[in-house]
Amino acid sequence: MLEMSGISYILYESYHDIAPDAGASLGLMPNGLRILDQLGLTDKFDAFQVVHDYWEHRDGETGELYKRSMFMKHYPTLMGYDGFFMARQDVLRLLYDSLENKSRVHVSKRVISIQELDDSAAIEAADGSRFSCDFVAGADGVRSIVRNNILAATVAAPTDYLQAEAACVFGISKPIPQIPAGRHFTIYRPKVSGLVFAGLNGRLYWFLFKLLPEPIEYGKTTSFTQADIDEVVANISDACVTDGVRWADVWAAREQALMTALEEGLSHSWKSGRMFLLGDSVHKMVPHAAMGANQAMESAACFVNNLRKLQTSSDGIGPRISRAQVDQCLDEYAKRRQDRMEVISKTAATFCRMQLKIGPAAKGFTGALRHFRDEDFLQKGLEQLTAAEKLEDWHCGSSQVEYYSVQSAKALKVLQAKGDLASLGLA
Repeated sequence: MLEMSGISYILYESYHDIAPDAGASLGLMPNGLRILDQLGLTDKFDAFQVVHDYWEHRDGETGELYKRSMFMKHYPTLMGYDGFFMARQDVLRLLYDSLENKSRVHVSKRVISIQELDDSAAIEAADGSRFSCDFVAGADGVRSIVRNNILAATVAAPTDYLQAEAACVFGISKPIPQIPAGRHFTIYRPKVSGLVFAGLNGRLYWFLFKLLPEPIEYGKTTSFTQADIDEVVANISDACVTDGVRWADVWAAREQALMTALEEGLSHSWKSGRMFLLGDSVHKMVPHAAMGANQAMESAACFVNNLRKLQTSSDGIGPRISRAQVDQCLDEYAKRRQDRMEVISKTAATFCRMQLKIGPAAKGFTGALRHFRDEDFLQKGLEQLTAAEKLEDWHCGSSQVEYYSVQSAKALKVLQAKGDLASLGLA
């Protein structure tokens, strides 16, 4: 976004590889795909796209099929974009390869110091390298040094901020003949629950969620062993994923698997001075809404929209940006993003707990799930997706960008008023 806007930037990445093979996957939903379209990357990402078939919801203890929904089949018609999973490594590689000037991206640069000066901010890495800038964007995850600096300049975080109540074993498995590409599965089960998504050529991207005996406070070192992973898998290996497939079959086909604590939390301080946060550093959520990466893209677009306004109100983006301009830009960014992220983070947290059958509300949810219609799923999805950020007054992208903006809003109004697919011409 910055390169295409003609805005100078430097990116410091602490890891030695910009696209590591970390065993993780991510879901690309219409809101994220619209932004990637605006960056001219549709063709590259379309190569990983699969047509959605259906989504099954099952009881992990009895194998009962609660619901088979097909609402995501209608996403391309109503928004111009589908939704699919792919390896995180591939997403990062495609983004990096699309840069014309890769000299601005530096790996093995762990930031150790951020100083606020009168007219800029100064960054220093562990190897002694330095630079100064007008804005510091902290997209540096849950252990964000930028957030630590922001909180030191404002107020300490609540004691329960970013504590983890659950852990996740996530991985990728080779295709299984009984699970064609485009099928998704949710397994509801106490103690350990699961999600499986079949991507391109049937490659399986999956998550296992374990409720922890006690929450892990943020800052405490947590390392999980292979024995921990084996214990999680053993608690769900007999569960039915779909007809003819047990979780043990998915596990047997694994290519890789890792385990991590699932921190959750919205930072109450999004910015201070010339520093601001985006991505997991500010809105960390469980994977259940498939929104982590998509919301990181939305936050980037929102910031760039405000930053580009400075290009039209001053002599370009340079070292003479006033503190008043910085404050206005970041105030607007934080205000716009905070309300949206509160709703989405809460939705993800609720789904996680429902899937683990925590509390009486979960029992009511799985009971109601049997009676959910595709229209109900579709309306809930559109309520989030119509409010998505995109790059404004942008010079690149296909006709689908505007189609999404107009058609999704129309579809939501029709569903809210009439509540059936026939009114949308989709029955």
